[in-house]
Amino acid sequence: MERALIFKEWVKTRMVFFISLGLAVCIGLYTVAMMNRLIELKGVEHLWLIMLLKDNTFIDMIKYVPLLVGLAVGVAQMAPEMAQKRLKLTLHLPYPQRRLVGLMLLTGLAELLTIYLVQALIIMVYDFRILPSELVGRVMLTTLPWYFAGFTAYLFVTAICLEGTWKRRIVLSLLAIAVLMMYFLQPAPEAYNGMLILIIITVVLLTVLSFGSIIRFKEGRQD
Repeated sequence: MERALIFKEWVKTRMVFFISLGLAVCIGLYTVAMMNRLIELKGVEHLWLIMLLKDNTFIDMIKYVPLLVGLAVGVAQMAPEMAQKRLKLTLHLPYPQRRLVGLMLLTGLAELLTIYLVQALIIMVYDFRILPSELVGRVMLTTLPWYFAGFTAYLFVTAICLEGTWKRRIVLSLLAIAVLMMYFLQPAPEAYNGMLILIIITVVLLTVLSFGSIIRFKEGRQD
Protein backbone atom coordinates (compact mmCIF):
# COMPACT_ATOMS: atom_id res chain seq x y z
CA MET A 1 0.00 0.00 0.00
CA GLU A 2 2.79 2.42 0.91
CA ARG A 3 4.52 1.89 -2.43
CA ALA A 4 1.28 2.47 -4.31
CA LEU A 5 0.60 5.72 -2.43
CA ILE A 6 4.14 7.00 -2.96
CA PHE A 7 3.95 6.09 -6.65
CA LYS A 8 0.67 8.00 -6.94
CA GLU A 9 2.33 11.11 -5.55
CA TRP A 10 5.34 10.60 -7.81
CA VAL A 11 3.15 10.36 -10.93
CA LYS A 12 1.59 13.74 -10.09
CA THR A 13 4.87 15.52 -9.47
CA ARG A 14 7.50 13.81 -11.63
CA MET A 15 7.33 16.30 -14.51
CA VAL A 16 7.63 19.28 -12.18
CA PHE A 17 10.37 17.45 -10.28
CA PHE A 18 12.55 16.94 -13.35
CA ILE A 19 11.96 20.48 -14.63
CA SER A 20 12.80 21.91 -11.20
CA LEU A 21 15.86 19.68 -10.90
CA GLY A 22 17.07 20.81 -14.32
CA LEU A 23 16.52 24.46 -13.39
CA ALA A 24 18.36 24.07 -10.08
CA VAL A 25 21.28 22.29 -11.75
CA CYS A 26 21.56 24.86 -14.54
CA ILE A 27 21.53 27.82 -12.16
CA GLY A 28 24.00 26.07 -9.86
CA LEU A 29 26.36 25.42 -12.77
CA TYR A 30 25.95 28.99 -14.02
CA THR A 31 26.86 30.31 -10.57
CA VAL A 32 29.97 28.15 -10.57
CA ALA A 33 30.83 29.26 -14.09
CA MET A 34 30.63 32.93 -13.08
CA MET A 35 33.06 32.35 -10.21
CA ASN A 36 35.38 30.38 -12.48
CA ARG A 37 35.32 33.17 -15.07
CA LEU A 38 36.31 35.76 -12.46
CA ILE A 39 39.18 33.53 -11.32
CA GLU A 40 40.41 33.18 -14.90
CA LEU A 41 40.37 36.95 -15.39
CA LYS A 42 41.73 38.20 -12.05
CA GLY A 43 42.87 35.20 -10.04
CA VAL A 44 41.48 33.38 -7.02
CA GLU A 45 43.00 35.93 -4.62
CA HIS A 46 40.75 38.62 -6.09
CA LEU A 47 37.74 36.38 -5.52
CA TRP A 48 38.70 35.89 -1.89
CA LEU A 49 39.09 39.64 -1.38
CA ILE A 50 35.65 40.36 -2.79
CA MET A 51 34.09 37.70 -0.57
CA LEU A 52 35.85 38.97 2.55
CA LEU A 53 35.68 42.73 2.04
CA LYS A 54 32.40 43.14 0.18
CA ASP A 55 30.36 40.27 1.70
CA ASN A 56 29.75 38.87 -1.77
CA THR A 57 29.13 35.11 -1.84
CA PHE A 58 28.44 34.93 -5.62
CA ILE A 59 25.27 32.89 -5.08
CA ASP A 60 22.58 35.57 -5.33
CA MET A 61 21.22 33.96 -8.49
CA ILE A 62 19.89 30.95 -6.58
CA LYS A 63 18.18 33.06 -3.93
CA TYR A 64 14.59 32.57 -5.09
CA VAL A 65 15.01 29.23 -6.88
CA PRO A 66 14.21 27.05 -3.83
CA LEU A 67 11.11 29.17 -3.16
CA LEU A 68 9.84 28.73 -6.73
CA VAL A 69 10.59 25.01 -6.66
CA GLY A 70 8.71 24.57 -3.37
CA LEU A 71 5.68 26.39 -4.77
CA ALA A 72 5.73 24.37 -7.99
CA VAL A 73 5.98 20.98 -6.29
CA GLY A 74 3.25 21.89 -3.80
CA VAL A 75 0.83 22.97 -6.52
CA ALA A 76 1.63 19.95 -8.71
CA GLN A 77 1.01 17.59 -5.81
CA MET A 78 -2.03 19.10 -4.13
CA ALA A 79 -3.97 21.01 -6.79
CA PRO A 80 -5.13 17.82 -8.60
CA GLU A 81 -6.32 16.40 -5.28
CA MET A 82 -8.74 19.29 -4.96
CA ALA A 83 -9.64 20.05 -8.59
CA GLN A 84 -10.42 16.41 -9.34
CA LYS A 85 -11.68 15.56 -5.85
CA ARG A 86 -9.16 12.75 -5.42
CA LEU A 87 -8.38 13.41 -1.78
CA LYS A 88 -11.81 12.41 -0.53
CA LEU A 89 -11.43 9.01 -2.17
CA THR A 90 -7.84 8.65 -1.01
CA LEU A 91 -8.75 9.29 2.62
CA HIS A 92 -11.38 6.53 2.45
CA LEU A 93 -8.75 3.90 1.70
CA PRO A 94 -8.32 1.18 4.36
CA TYR A 95 -5.15 2.79 5.64
CA PRO A 96 -4.44 4.98 8.70
CA GLN A 97 -5.16 8.57 7.78
CA ARG A 98 -2.24 10.17 9.59
CA ARG A 99 0.20 7.75 8.03
CA LEU A 100 -1.33 8.43 4.62
CA VAL A 101 -1.00 12.18 5.10
CA GLY A 102 2.55 11.66 6.30
CA LEU A 103 3.43 9.72 3.15
CA MET A 104 1.99 12.47 0.98
CA LEU A 105 4.00 15.18 2.71
CA LEU A 106 7.16 13.09 2.97
CA THR A 107 7.07 12.38 -0.76
CA GLY A 108 6.93 16.07 -1.59
CA LEU A 109 9.55 16.98 1.01
CA ALA A 110 11.85 14.21 -0.24
CA GLU A 111 11.62 15.54 -3.79
CA LEU A 112 12.48 19.04 -2.60
CA LEU A 113 15.35 17.75 -0.49
CA THR A 114 16.78 15.90 -3.51
CA ILE A 115 16.65 19.01 -5.69
CA TYR A 116 18.17 21.24 -3.04
CA LEU A 117 20.94 18.78 -2.17
CA VAL A 118 21.97 18.39 -5.80
CA GLN A 119 22.22 22.15 -6.27
CA ALA A 120 24.00 22.68 -2.95
CA LEU A 121 26.50 19.90 -3.74
CA ILE A 122 27.36 21.48 -7.09
CA ILE A 123 28.24 24.74 -5.36
CA MET A 124 29.92 23.15 -2.35
CA VAL A 125 32.13 20.76 -4.35
CA TYR A 126 33.37 23.59 -6.55
CA ASP A 127 33.89 25.97 -3.63
CA PHE A 128 35.98 23.43 -1.73
CA ARG A 129 38.38 23.39 -4.69
CA ILE A 130 39.09 27.13 -4.56
CA LEU A 131 38.11 28.40 -1.10
CA PRO A 132 39.13 27.67 2.49
CA SER A 133 36.62 25.71 4.53
CA GLU A 134 35.61 28.83 6.51
CA LEU A 135 34.45 30.60 3.36
CA VAL A 136 32.70 27.50 2.06
CA GLY A 137 30.83 27.27 5.34
CA ARG A 138 29.87 30.91 5.04
CA VAL A 139 28.49 30.37 1.54
CA MET A 140 26.45 27.32 2.49
CA LEU A 141 25.06 28.89 5.67
CA THR A 142 23.96 31.86 3.57
CA THR A 143 21.96 29.53 1.30
CA LEU A 144 20.35 27.60 4.13
CA PRO A 145 17.44 30.02 4.84
CA TRP A 146 16.62 30.05 1.11
CA TYR A 147 16.22 26.28 1.13
CA PHE A 148 14.12 26.47 4.28
CA ALA A 149 11.97 29.03 2.44
CA GLY A 150 11.35 26.39 -0.22
CA PHE A 151 10.16 23.86 2.36
CA THR A 152 8.02 26.53 4.00
CA ALA A 153 6.43 27.51 0.68
CA TYR A 154 5.64 23.87 -0.07
CA LEU A 155 3.94 23.35 3.28
CA PHE A 156 1.93 26.56 2.98
CA VAL A 157 0.76 25.59 -0.52
CA THR A 158 -0.27 22.20 0.85
CA ALA A 159 -2.27 23.76 3.67
CA ILE A 160 -3.89 26.38 1.40
CA CYS A 161 -4.89 23.86 -1.29
CA LEU A 162 -6.42 21.49 1.23
CA GLU A 163 -8.13 24.11 3.38
CA GLY A 164 -11.89 23.82 3.18
CA THR A 165 -13.00 27.46 3.31
CA TRP A 166 -11.91 30.48 1.28
CA LYS A 167 -11.73 32.62 4.41
CA ARG A 168 -9.10 30.36 5.91
CA ARG A 169 -7.29 30.16 2.58
CA ILE A 170 -6.99 33.95 2.47
CA VAL A 171 -5.70 34.03 6.05
CA LEU A 172 -3.16 31.31 5.29
CA SER A 173 -2.07 33.11 2.11
CA LEU A 174 -1.43 36.34 4.01
CA LEU A 175 0.40 34.43 6.72
CA ALA A 176 2.49 32.69 4.05
CA ILE A 177 3.54 36.02 2.55
CA ALA A 178 4.52 37.37 5.96
CA VAL A 179 6.51 34.28 6.94
CA LEU A 180 8.27 33.89 3.60
CA MET A 181 9.34 37.54 3.59
CA MET A 182 11.29 36.87 6.78
CA TYR A 183 13.66 34.59 4.88
CA PHE A 184 14.75 37.38 2.53
CA LEU A 185 14.89 40.54 4.65
CA GLN A 186 18.57 40.32 5.56
CA PRO A 187 20.98 40.58 2.59
CA ALA A 188 24.22 40.00 4.52
CA PRO A 189 25.86 36.54 4.41
CA GLU A 190 25.03 34.31 7.38
CA ALA A 191 22.51 36.89 8.59
CA TYR A 192 20.09 34.20 9.80
CA ASN A 193 22.49 31.88 11.61
CA GLY A 194 21.16 32.92 15.00
CA MET A 195 17.60 32.21 13.86
CA LEU A 196 18.09 28.67 12.52
CA ILE A 197 16.33 27.08 15.49
CA LEU A 198 13.36 29.43 15.02
CA ILE A 199 13.27 28.60 11.31
CA ILE A 200 13.26 24.86 12.02
CA ILE A 201 10.42 25.31 14.53
CA THR A 202 8.47 27.25 11.88
CA VAL A 203 8.85 24.42 9.38
CA VAL A 204 7.70 21.87 11.98
CA LEU A 205 4.65 23.97 12.86
CA LEU A 206 3.75 24.27 9.19
CA THR A 207 3.95 20.51 8.84
CA VAL A 208 1.48 20.18 11.70
CA LEU A 209 -0.71 22.79 10.00
CA SER A 210 -0.71 20.76 6.80
CA PHE A 211 -1.76 17.66 8.73
CA GLY A 212 -4.55 19.64 10.37
CA SER A 213 -5.84 20.96 7.05
CA ILE A 214 -6.17 17.46 5.63
CA ILE A 215 -7.84 16.11 8.76
CA ARG A 216 -10.33 19.03 8.75
CA PHE A 217 -10.94 18.34 5.08
CA LYS A 218 -11.79 14.75 5.96
CA GLU A 219 -14.00 15.60 8.95
CA GLY A 220 -15.90 18.30 7.04
CA ARG A 221 -16.75 16.00 4.17
CA GLN A 222 -17.92 12.82 5.82
CA ASP A 223 -20.62 11.16 3.77
